[in-house]
Amino acid sequence: MAKNLPAKNKTSSSQNKSDAPFSKVNKLLDKLSSYKNFRSSKKFYIILIAAGLLLLFVYKKSWFVAATVNGSPITNLELQMKLNKQFRDQTLTQLINEKIILSEAAKNNAIATEAEINKKISEIETSVGGPQALDSLLSQQGQTRDSIRQQIKLQLSIEKLYTNDATVAAEEVTKFIEQNKNQLLATDSAGQQKEAFDAIKNQKLTQIFSQKFQELKQKAKIQTF
Repeated sequence: MAKNLPAKNKTSSSQNKSDAPFSKVNKLLDKLSSYKNFRSSKKFYIILIAAGLLLLFVYKKSWFVAATVNGSPITNLELQMKLNKQFRDQTLTQLINEKIILSEAAKNNAIATEAEINKKISEIETSVGGPQALDSLLSQQGQTRDSIRQQIKLQLSIEKLYTNDATVAAEEVTKFIEQNKNQLLATDSAGQQKEAFDAIKNQKLTQIFSQKFQELKQKAKIQTF
């Protein structure tokens, strides 16, 4: 029986060795299964999102913080809420008015074209001393080329809409020159007549537009949220 003992131990040892690889594989499969279950859990995605936000905050801090005062942050959210509270109503009213005007102009085929806008901008550039001079003036007023293009588009569209209603008689031009001769920039007769005509025309357009716009706004279906 003593001789059989080593054989028994040898068999047991051989069995343990043969089981070892399967044991390692089973442990690996268990780990993979646990990892897979973790990835499919809500906790994994919460951690992933939190890590992403942390990286964004570290490398894109300006997206979240507008400024700091003695280490205390002023967030962009605070800034936007403040701006929204102060300027929302004013900006919204302006956008609504623009939409009403351009909608009416579109109905009457009176939208200012790009060529007309460019021509007007060229005239303004000439009057102020060139493109750079205009850019400088716009910068001082906190405006851009895009903003002035939008203003000119509205102005020209209004003129095209109501220019036929704003008629100017020769007598009105003569009277205007007599009353405002010292304020006129032109010195020659033709120049003064054109300047007087444009001034009267613009005055009448303003009056007509004010009346017409109130009518358009009353008819418009406006919903604010």
